[in-house]
Order: sequence, then C-alpha cells, then structure tokens
Amino acid sequence: MLPFFALADVNRSWVIAASVILLLLWLGRRNDRRTRAALVSDAGAAGFATVAGADEAVEDLSEIVEFLKNPTKFERLGASVPKGAVLVGPPGTGKTLLARAVAAEAHVPFFAASATDFVEMYVGVGAKRVRELYERARGESAAIVFIDEIDAIARTRSMNDRENGTPGGPIEHENTLIALLTELDGFSRSNVITIAATNRPDVLDPALTRPGRLERRIEVPLPSVDGRTKILAVHAAGKPLAAGVDLAAVARRTSGFSGADLSRVCNEAALESVRRGRNDLDQDAFDAAVELVALGRPRHSVVLSAKDKKITAWHEAGHALCGLVQPSAANPVAVSITPRGPAAGVTWFESDDRLFVSKESAFAQLVVALGGRCAEEMLMGGSCTQGAQGDLQSATDLAMKMVTRYGFGSSLIARTPNQFAGPDEYTRGEAERLLADAHAAATAILDAYAAELELIASRLESAGRVSAEELAELVPLRHGTSTPVSTNASPRRPEPVAASPVSSRSKSTARSRRASRAKLGGLVPAASRVFTPLRGLLRRRRA
Repeated sequence: MLPFFALADVNRSWVIAASVILLLLWLGRRNDRRTRAALVSDAGAAGFATVAGADEAVEDLSEIVEFLKNPTKFERLGASVPKGAVLVGPPGTGKTLLARAVAAEAHVPFFAASATDFVEMYVGVGAKRVRELYERARGESAAIVFIDEIDAIARTRSMNDRENGTPGGPIEHENTLIALLTELDGFSRSNVITIAATNRPDVLDPALTRPGRLERRIEVPLPSVDGRTKILAVHAAGKPLAAGVDLAAVARRTSGFSGADLSRVCNEAALESVRRGRNDLDQDAFDAAVELVALGRPRHSVVLSAKDKKITAWHEAGHALCGLVQPSAANPVAVSITPRGPAAGVTWFESDDRLFVSKESAFAQLVVALGGRCAEEMLMGGSCTQGAQGDLQSATDLAMKMVTRYGFGSSLIARTPNQFAGPDEYTRGEAERLLADAHAAATAILDAYAAELELIASRLESAGRVSAEELAELVPLRHGTSTPVSTNASPRRPEPVAASPVSSRSKSTARSRRASRAKLGGLVPAASRVFTPLRGLLRRRRA
C-alpha cells in the first residue's frame, strides 16, 4: 500500500494533466468561435458603381455575376462558368473591393477570409477550417468565398521546400492546401464561386490554378491616367470642391499611385483644407496632398543655409529646364525646394503612362536625371555635392535597362546581368557611354539656356516653389517644340549674389556667350546623330 504522500503526488499529477487537457479544449473551442465570426461578412450595398479604374477586371467579373443571377442561362447551352478566379495585382489596387462588388451585384452571401486564418500551430486545424467554410457556403443557394493573400497557404509544393523547412514545406500547409483543392473540385456540386487575391502569383501551386479550379486569372494593375481620374472623382464625390479644381491634372501627377493611394490623396486634401480654414478643397490642397503622400510631410524644422538653398534651387532648376527644352521629355508641372523626407527638393513631371519607350524618350530621361548634377557643376565652378546620388542611381538603372533589355546599345543581344558578379564589360562600357553622352547633352542645354536657368533658380530661392504656369512664363517655349518664343523684351536677370560662383557667369560678355553656344554641337556628336530631337534642338540653337 502506497504511503499518503505518494498518493498525494499521484493525485496531483492527474489534476495537472486534466487541467492541461481542459485548457487545450477550451482554447480550441474559443479559437473556432473567433474564426467563424471573422470568416463571415455581409456583402454590403457597394457594387460595380463604386469601382473605378479597373474596367477590364469588372468586365471579367460581370460574367460571374450573371452566372450567380441566372445559372440556367449557361446550363441550358452546356456552358460552365469557372469555379473561381484569382485577382492578381499590387497592393491597394482594389482586389477586395472587386470581390465585394461581385457579391453585391449578384445579391448573394459573401464569405471573406484571410489565408492566415487557416494557419495554426495545431495539426489539422487549417484543413478543418477550410471544410467548415465551404460547408457553410454550400448551405446557401449561391455564395461567394473570398480568400485574401492566398499565397500564404497555396505555395508550390516541392521536396526542396519540405527539406529546407520553408513555408511551402510543413505538412500542415500541405494538408490545408489539399483540403482547399478538394473543396474547389470535389465530388459535390454547388453554386459557390471562389475568388482569391494575391500579389505573388509566381509562387502559387499549379494545381490551384489548373482548369476546373481557380482557372481564371484577372489582372488588377495600377490605374492609368484615365483610371486615376475616375478614382479621384469617386473619392471626391460628396466633398465640396472649389471652382477650377482639375482632377485630371492631379491624375497626371500621380503616376504609380494605387487606388488606396488616391483615396488617401483626397482625404489629405480635405485635411489640408481644414488646416487652412477653408470651406472647400482647392487645387493647392490637392497639390499639397500629392506631395505629402509621395514624399511625406515637409520638414519645416530643417533650416537651409543660403548656400544650401541656392544649390538646391539650381539643382531642381536644372532638372526642370532639361525637361522643358527636350521634345521627348515629360513636361515639368511643379518644382519645389521644400525638404521632404530624405529629399531637399523635388521636380514633378507629367506622366502619360506610355506603353512603349523610344530611344529618344529614354535618352531624354537620362538627360533630365543628370540635369541637376550639371547645374551644380555650373554653379560651383566644376565641383558638385552628393545631392545627385538618387539621380545617379536612377540614371544608372535606366542606362542598364537600355543596354541589357531594350537593345538601345550597339548590340541587340538581350543580356541578364549577374547580381553577384555585376555587369559584364560590354554592358558597363555601353552604360557609361550613354551616361557620358547624357551628361554632355545636359551640360550643353544648360549652357545654352543659362539665362533661363538663373531665372528659375532665382524664383525658387525667393518663392520656394514654381508651378507649371510660372515655368511657362520664365521659359516661354512654343507648344510641342523646344524653340523659345521671340519677345521684344529680354527676360529679367536676377541680381548676382556676392561671393558666389554665379557672379562671374552673370557678368560674362556676349562674346563668351556666343562661344559657349557655338561649341554646343561639338559636345554631343554621337548623341546628336542617334537622337534626332536633340539634333534638331542643337541645329535651331546654332541658327
């Protein structure tokens, strides 16, 4: 017979074991209740009328809506609508909004879940949740199941993943994926449409996207200029807009913005109007909102010295002027020397979302990118600052693409640079040649338009910002050409700053000016032969 203290130890062990089991059961039931509440969502009343800038995606999804409304229309002719679709696009482009719009248009229940809701530390929980989700969906006459970020559970299965222990390898992820594949193409038939969303289509398992499952791939790209204008109109609806607000102009300045970014632009414009004490949203509020979303808030705590302010003004003026006088370059819409984020200034250019990039436009981008550096060299007598580091990086990347991808070098062979060894000798040599030609062309342009460069820089120093209209006044160019409009009065020159490298330039004689313009054609002979718009510019200036 065991002593009393031994019996007490045995009883204590049983109590601890039972407590642990009860705790695990309670946590499992609590987790299941929380998951079910998170998976079900109302479709709401927002339909395709609230979706803008994704016309092609709406057209593809309209067929799914028609099937949910009238399935016999398709079954009568023996047609079968895809079991599901994958919405592919960058973050913020409206993939979730499109899925909810489909459910709202079809007037069916909408079951929404994130792929991470199926992932747990307990084996078998993910597969169980997938089965429960589709069981509830099949309980409806027709329904939509939306799974966001599906790449979290549907990565490609491979032995390497399993051996290396990457997210695609653990058996729990594989079991969850198999359960999802079974529900998508199992023995049971139902009017349940599955819509998934991801921004990583390259990692999805091929079994998921084969015909009979999520076979339809719907691209939801970043909106174009027209799409951005429509999105801005949707988000600006209900807000008091001032007379003269041009949403199309705002759209031209927001290349690369997603729908979520544009929504924030409208909200920040409203907040800016509140801060200014206005009762409506004017164009200045939208301009400030665009700059805030793209670059962050102005750093008013940064106090630039007179020298730094002058260097920044000349740098940005160099970008703007090189864009103004080149027919193949984008037009500048605003220039600012207010520090924002890591940048001391910024020059905004119009974007027409070109589908193709020509040699001339690519070279013009290089010239614009190096215009700031060349303006610094003119101001500082050949010296420069580190302010062009971002410009040099973007220009180098573009020059590499021109050589390796676009075939704009002397060879048409497509090349893949080695990320470890770097570019080969040919690629480096061709890229350096393009950058050298662009640097020479930018220097020649700024040398020929030195008076206009000083005018823009002076206005930036005094006002801190120059709009497109002010640029047109300072540098009057004919629309679509790079020839200055002839005027009777010469442009006003700013007063030279004492002890500044600019003073010697502002006092240069007409003879030295003619000499600098005369050597314009000798600076870029190779570029002028290849890039015809620049050659025309040089010929007109020499005339």
